[in-house]
Amino acid sequence: MNLTTGGNGLTQNGDVSGQIDARSIRQDGYTAGTLDRVSVSAEGQVIGTFSNGQVVALAQLSVARFNADNALKRLDGGAFEETIESGPPIIGLGTSQLVGGSVEQSNTDIADEFSKMIVTQQAYSANTKVITTAQEMLSSVFNIIR
Repeated sequence: MNLTTGGNGLTQNGDVSGQIDARSIRQDGYTAGTLDRVSVSAEGQVIGTFSNGQVVALAQLSVARFNADNALKRLDGGAFEETIESGPPIIGLGTSQLVGGSVEQSNTDIADEFSKMIVTQQAYSANTKVITTAQEMLSSVFNIIR
Protein backbone atom coordinates (compact mmCIF):
# COMPACT_ATOMS: atom_id res chain seq x y z
CA MET A 1 0.00 0.00 0.00
CA ASN A 2 1.41 3.35 -0.99
CA LEU A 3 0.48 6.48 0.90
CA THR A 4 1.21 9.70 -0.91
CA THR A 5 0.93 12.94 1.02
CA GLY A 6 1.30 16.58 0.11
CA GLY A 7 4.52 18.46 0.61
CA ASN A 8 3.76 19.33 4.27
CA GLY A 9 2.94 15.77 5.40
CA LEU A 10 -0.09 14.89 7.49
CA THR A 11 -1.63 17.24 10.03
CA GLN A 12 -4.44 16.69 12.51
CA ASN A 13 -5.82 20.19 11.95
CA GLY A 14 -7.99 21.47 9.16
CA ASP A 15 -5.51 24.24 8.39
CA VAL A 16 -3.03 23.24 5.68
CA SER A 17 -0.26 25.07 7.50
CA GLY A 18 -0.72 22.71 10.49
CA GLN A 19 -1.13 25.63 12.88
CA ILE A 20 -3.96 25.88 15.40
CA ASP A 21 -5.93 29.09 15.58
CA ALA A 22 -7.38 29.19 19.13
CA ARG A 23 -9.88 31.86 18.13
CA SER A 24 -11.68 29.44 15.82
CA ILE A 25 -12.32 26.67 18.37
CA ARG A 26 -15.99 26.49 19.27
CA GLN A 27 -17.64 24.34 21.89
CA ASP A 28 -20.46 22.28 20.43
CA GLY A 29 -21.44 20.25 23.49
CA TYR A 30 -22.37 20.55 27.12
CA THR A 31 -20.26 20.21 30.23
CA ALA A 32 -20.78 17.15 32.41
CA GLY A 33 -24.00 17.33 34.35
CA THR A 34 -26.11 15.31 36.77
CA LEU A 35 -29.85 14.75 36.67
CA ASP A 36 -31.40 17.33 39.00
CA ARG A 37 -35.10 16.88 38.48
CA VAL A 38 -37.64 14.82 36.54
CA SER A 39 -41.05 16.06 35.44
CA VAL A 40 -43.89 14.89 33.23
CA SER A 41 -45.32 17.20 30.58
CA ALA A 42 -49.01 17.46 29.72
CA GLU A 43 -48.24 15.46 26.55
CA GLY A 44 -46.80 12.54 28.54
CA GLN A 45 -43.09 13.18 28.03
CA VAL A 46 -40.76 12.42 30.95
CA ILE A 47 -38.41 15.40 30.98
CA GLY A 48 -35.06 15.47 32.78
CA THR A 49 -33.39 18.72 33.84
CA PHE A 50 -29.63 18.46 34.29
CA SER A 51 -27.23 20.57 36.36
CA ASN A 52 -25.52 21.87 33.20
CA GLY A 53 -28.74 23.53 32.02
CA GLN A 54 -29.67 20.88 29.50
CA VAL A 55 -33.34 19.82 29.36
CA VAL A 56 -33.91 16.47 27.64
CA ALA A 57 -37.02 14.38 26.95
CA LEU A 58 -36.03 11.04 28.52
CA ALA A 59 -39.09 8.95 27.73
CA GLN A 60 -42.65 9.09 26.43
CA LEU A 61 -45.54 7.68 28.47
CA SER A 62 -47.90 5.58 26.45
CA VAL A 63 -51.53 5.87 27.52
CA ALA A 64 -54.29 3.45 26.51
CA ARG A 65 -57.96 4.21 27.13
CA PHE A 66 -61.03 2.03 26.64
CA ASN A 67 -64.62 2.91 25.79
CA ALA A 68 -65.85 0.68 28.64
CA ASP A 69 -63.01 0.47 31.15
CA ASN A 70 -65.27 -1.20 33.75
CA ALA A 71 -65.60 -4.17 31.36
CA LEU A 72 -61.85 -4.99 31.40
CA LYS A 73 -60.87 -8.45 32.68
CA ARG A 74 -59.04 -8.29 36.02
CA LEU A 75 -55.72 -10.18 36.17
CA ASP A 76 -53.32 -10.87 39.06
CA GLY A 77 -51.03 -8.10 40.22
CA GLY A 78 -53.38 -5.19 39.46
CA ALA A 79 -53.28 -5.78 35.70
CA PHE A 80 -56.20 -5.71 33.30
CA GLU A 81 -56.91 -7.30 29.92
CA GLU A 82 -59.12 -6.12 27.09
CA THR A 83 -62.41 -7.93 26.47
CA ILE A 84 -65.01 -7.79 23.73
CA GLU A 85 -67.19 -5.61 25.97
CA SER A 86 -64.39 -3.13 26.74
CA GLY A 87 -63.49 -2.68 23.09
CA PRO A 88 -60.01 -2.21 21.62
CA PRO A 89 -57.52 0.13 23.28
CA ILE A 90 -57.42 3.75 22.17
CA ILE A 91 -53.76 4.78 22.22
CA GLY A 92 -52.88 8.38 23.07
CA LEU A 93 -54.19 11.13 25.29
CA GLY A 94 -56.83 12.39 22.87
CA THR A 95 -58.23 15.65 24.23
CA SER A 96 -57.17 14.90 27.83
CA GLN A 97 -53.94 15.95 29.53
CA LEU A 98 -51.70 14.47 32.19
CA VAL A 99 -51.70 16.42 35.43
CA GLY A 100 -48.62 16.16 37.62
CA GLY A 101 -49.09 15.30 41.28
CA SER A 102 -52.44 13.61 40.75
CA VAL A 103 -53.14 10.40 42.61
CA GLU A 104 -54.78 7.53 40.77
CA GLN A 105 -57.69 5.68 42.33
CA SER A 106 -56.74 2.46 44.06
CA ASN A 107 -56.67 -0.66 41.91
CA THR A 108 -56.54 -2.99 44.91
CA ASP A 109 -59.00 -5.87 44.96
CA ILE A 110 -60.51 -5.32 48.41
CA ALA A 111 -62.30 -8.71 48.48
CA ASP A 112 -59.03 -10.54 47.75
CA GLU A 113 -57.11 -8.54 50.36
CA PHE A 114 -59.85 -9.11 52.95
CA SER A 115 -59.73 -12.88 52.28
CA LYS A 116 -55.94 -12.87 52.76
CA MET A 117 -56.35 -10.96 56.01
CA ILE A 118 -58.84 -13.56 57.34
CA VAL A 119 -56.51 -16.44 56.44
CA THR A 120 -53.59 -14.67 58.15
CA GLN A 121 -55.69 -13.97 61.25
CA GLN A 122 -56.73 -17.64 61.46
CA ALA A 123 -53.11 -18.78 61.12
CA TYR A 124 -52.11 -16.34 63.88
CA SER A 125 -54.91 -17.66 66.09
CA ALA A 126 -53.84 -21.27 65.48
CA ASN A 127 -50.21 -20.42 66.30
CA THR A 128 -51.20 -18.79 69.57
CA LYS A 129 -53.06 -21.99 70.52
CA VAL A 130 -49.89 -24.01 69.86
CA ILE A 131 -47.83 -21.67 72.05
CA THR A 132 -50.45 -21.74 74.82
CA THR A 133 -50.57 -25.56 74.75
CA ALA A 134 -46.76 -25.80 74.81
CA GLN A 135 -46.65 -23.42 77.76
CA GLU A 136 -49.24 -25.48 79.65
CA MET A 137 -47.28 -28.70 78.96
CA LEU A 138 -44.05 -27.10 80.19
CA SER A 139 -45.80 -25.82 83.30
CA SER A 140 -47.12 -29.37 83.99
CA VAL A 141 -43.59 -30.80 83.66
CA PHE A 142 -42.25 -28.24 86.16
CA ASN A 143 -45.07 -29.09 88.57
CA ILE A 144 -44.21 -32.83 88.37
CA ILE A 145 -40.56 -32.11 89.16
CA ARG A 146 -41.44 -30.07 92.27
